[in-house]
Amino acid sequence: MGSVRKGRLMAGISTNVLILGIVSLLTDASSEMIYPIMPLFLTAIGATGTLIGLIEGAAETTASLLKVASGWYSDRYQRRKVFLTSGYGLSALSKPLFALATTAYQVLGIRIVERVGKGIRSAPRDALIADSTPRESWGKAFGFHKAMDSTGAVIGPLLVLPVLLAAAAVTADTYRLIFLLSTIPALAAVAVIVLFVKEVRAKHVEVKRRFLSGTPLLGKEFWRLIAVVTIFYLGEVSYVFFILKAQAAGLDDVNIILLYVLFNLMFVVTAIPSGTLSDRFGRRPVLAVSFLLFAATCAVMALASELWFLALGFVLFGVYKGSSEGVFKAFVSDVSPKGLRGTALGIFHTCVGMVMLPGGLIAGLLWDDMGPWATFAYGGVLAMTSVILLLLLGRGKH
Repeated sequence: MGSVRKGRLMAGISTNVLILGIVSLLTDASSEMIYPIMPLFLTAIGATGTLIGLIEGAAETTASLLKVASGWYSDRYQRRKVFLTSGYGLSALSKPLFALATTAYQVLGIRIVERVGKGIRSAPRDALIADSTPRESWGKAFGFHKAMDSTGAVIGPLLVLPVLLAAAAVTADTYRLIFLLSTIPALAAVAVIVLFVKEVRAKHVEVKRRFLSGTPLLGKEFWRLIAVVTIFYLGEVSYVFFILKAQAAGLDDVNIILLYVLFNLMFVVTAIPSGTLSDRFGRRPVLAVSFLLFAATCAVMALASELWFLALGFVLFGVYKGSSEGVFKAFVSDVSPKGLRGTALGIFHTCVGMVMLPGGLIAGLLWDDMGPWATFAYGGVLAMTSVILLLLLGRGKH
């Protein structure tokens, strides 16, 4: 019975998608050793909420400019692996540099370099997932990839806990040790790409030799989806504010890490079922529910002050993430021509990244000037606006 269920779970998941899932697991284990402690490290070296929002937003926005270019070039030359190797490699090499940082602005520079690596790899990787998967299983394949990604995000914080528990007192130097240790799984991920990932060459696909000549072919439904994406992600409150809210409520580092693990566990649990549901019933209803979940998350976090209430907020955040990220990518793949799939996914990633700077700054300013409730209220309002737009802008089959 167990083997039958496992077979059903893996149906539609190609070897390439499985390997890319392992790569993301290792990379996220590395990154998530860093991310939950990064806000704590930044506050330890004197950063304000506004500066933390600037760092997160600027890093994502700067790197996002590369995502559409890397996607387009991977379409033009029908090569994805070189972008994966260089992108994951650059991110891995940047990890130990965090240990040398003594100011928030140095962290900003390193975060930009690390996110440039993500900018190079993201669209070609997602295009390779679509290239390696039958169309009717795209939601499941992207959901599987996000589940593996988030499994790494569960493992990473758990690897941090022994270091924190062994420290007589948690200081900035404790965080620096964790930054150094995070390099190991990141380099392992690069080795897996080099040894096992295979190119998938599309046959008889014409790719426009100039970027601008191809974008009109993406069509109205694609650009309507991008409009919704842009508005929603402008208000998606970064995980750093969830961690800062838990810290402001008086939780210690260990409990904050455990809440972060809980968030990622919920991400893992919901990613594949959500992708499968979107394959069966369409992307739009699944995304509408996920937007409503994020609005509910913001409402809970705006009011939370006790551990159980904060835990509920982190759970809802994980369910929202798991039900949206893979489905978004499947939706973009649905509405883009085969020869422009990398370009379309690159535009998607770029638009998400471009709004993170203004979104992060707004969230940080609201946090400093009015309090955490205002930051989460801002996110909730834009989430509800996005639900309405998603249902109104286009009534296609997806």
